[in-house]
Amino acid sequence: MDWLAWYASRHTWLVHLPAVCAFLLIFPAIAAQRGGRGIRPWWTTCRYLGWIGFVGAVLTVGSGLLSAWGRGLLDQIGAASVVQPGLPHLFRIHALGGAATLLLGGACLRSLYRKRQDYQGIGVPALLLAILWGCAALGTVYTGRLLNGRSPAPARLLGTSAPTVVQAPPYRR
Repeated sequence: MDWLAWYASRHTWLVHLPAVCAFLLIFPAIAAQRGGRGIRPWWTTCRYLGWIGFVGAVLTVGSGLLSAWGRGLLDQIGAASVVQPGLPHLFRIHALGGAATLLLGGACLRSLYRKRQDYQGIGVPALLLAILWGCAALGTVYTGRLLNGRSPAPARLLGTSAPTVVQAPPYRR
């Protein structure tokens, strides 16, 4: 087994670090909203969790891409492909969630480093991006668990083969 195959096979292990860091970042971001003395340790905690989560997300997305490439699944992600019902649709949701996790992590990390005075809080944009990043990471982990067959996937995530048309009742005066 070469090192790329070994790295790709560790995707399910690597996913835990960025998901947990993104989720835990919400709590120090809430604590860092107040201003005043003693706020800098919360900044440090937020930045530490942000960096660990972002680096973990880069490693996880890289291993996921290698894993999908090794299995021949990358053609199902493309924007030109037609969304099919079933697992290809769920795989596409999982891949888009991974990309969103990476982008939201970078945006959150950037907002954690905006210029501020020593007595100011971390800011509402950083908090909102941390919440979005945590939700995207947990949603991506959830769809990954469904892809691994840990539990049955709900029908709304599998897509439908044809849209159903519901007739409205006739209008009466």
